[in-house]
Amino acid sequence: MFGRYWTTGATIVVIAALLGCASTACAQYGRGSGSSGSAVSFAYTGDENGWRLEFTTDKLIFDAGWFNADFDSDIYALEVGIKASDEVSDYGGVPFAAGVGGYRFEAGVPEIEDETDFSFWAGAGDFTHDKKGVFYQYRYIFSGPLSGSQGLIGWAF
Repeated sequence: MFGRYWTTGATIVVIAALLGCASTACAQYGRGSGSSGSAVSFAYTGDENGWRLEFTTDKLIFDAGWFNADFDSDIYALEVGIKASDEVSDYGGVPFAAGVGGYRFEAGVPEIEDETDFSFWAGAGDFTHDKKGVFYQYRYIFSGPLSGSQGLIGWAF
């Protein structure tokens, strides 16, 4: 989509701008029960491991991440989601969320082309971050350079 004009620097600038917008939206979105927060997490899979920075509101999730892939390549992610089960968690159910993400694969090898893809994701675990401490999530990304299962362990602050 962006071809050879998309660089690592441009990717970082876009991620920083979107994180700024997300944090502003997070601060302005109705807080209701006060379950807003932010967190950093380590995401692990078989091949792509990396970091996510996450902002949450009562109903929404905004996150950005960087992942190290095979062949010394990088994957950048921007995701937005909705907490789909806040009402269920009051009755002992597992909290879950679903959303859409944009993923940019930048190959570290000239033989492999860079790729930009958008995909749906779904996850289960702690998406509130209203209390400091360790949290765990499981996510499944349906297509793109990060497709498949991810386990996340992180710290809410």
